[in-house]
Amino acid sequence: MTLYNEKHLSHPNALNRYSVGTKNKNLKRNDDGSLTVYVGAKSPGADKESNWLPAPNGNFSLYIRAYWGKEGITGGAWQPPAIKRI
Repeated sequence: MTLYNEKHLSHPNALNRYSVGTKNKNLKRNDDGSLTVYVGAKSPGADKESNWLPAPNGNFSLYIRAYWGKEGITGGAWQPPAIKRI
C-alpha cells in the first residue's frame, strides 16, 4: 500500500517510509495472522511503529498495487480490507 499526499506526491517523513508491503520484513502480524497497518500523521506508539505509514495532517490517498496478481485479484473475487478510522 502506497500513500500519496494531496498533490499526488510521496509524503516526506522521518522514517522515509512511503509504502508498506511485501518488501517490509519487520511488519508485525496479529495473533490470528492478520495485519494491521496504521496510517496517520502521528505515530501509533513505539510498539506499533513498524506497521505505521506516516501521513500528512491533510488529505491523502492510499493505493494498493498487485503485480502478477493471482486469480482472486484478476477475477475480481478478492477485495481489499476495509479501512477503519480510529
